[in-house]
Amino acid sequence: YWVFATIYPFESCDGSKGYLSCRRRASEAEIKAAQELYAKWKLEE
Repeated sequence: YWVFATIYPFESCDGSKGYLSCRRRASEAEIKAAQELYAKWKLEE
């Protein structure tokens, strides 16, 4: 399950606060880049 997500802080009109997530399907290039980065991090452990 891969998505490209951006998280925004959010304050509603009643003053309550939370976060809003805007997501879309990740592209094949974004998935490949993330997998390569995770593999690099794993090697550094």
